[in-house]
Amino acid sequence: MMQRVAMIGSALSQLINVMTARDLKETGPNESVSARMHRQRRKGERIIDAVFFWQCNPGHCERAFQSDVTDAVALLAEVEMRGVDMTAKRAKVRATAAAGLVRVVEGGE
Repeated sequence: MMQRVAMIGSALSQLINVMTARDLKETGPNESVSARMHRQRRKGERIIDAVFFWQCNPGHCERAFQSDVTDAVALLAEVEMRGVDMTAKRAKVRATAAAGLVRVVEGGE
């Protein structure tokens, strides 16, 4: 039950993220508000981290970002294992976005 509640919270955060993004080129439908705040080093990160104060070392936003990266890498691995045509435009966009997220996590912005 708690996993379902967490997944619903994540889905709502993704919806709010898409609804509040200034430019849809700066985010994607699977990114949460918290992850975007961390990735873009926005002021809102401190506020969100304060709301989720019990999630420290790293904070809530950084954890959300790391979770998004992990999910993207897992999706790419699954697609490659199934032999899905990676030349499709959608797969290319996902691969590019995931690679960019991995670069940021590794400190290579």
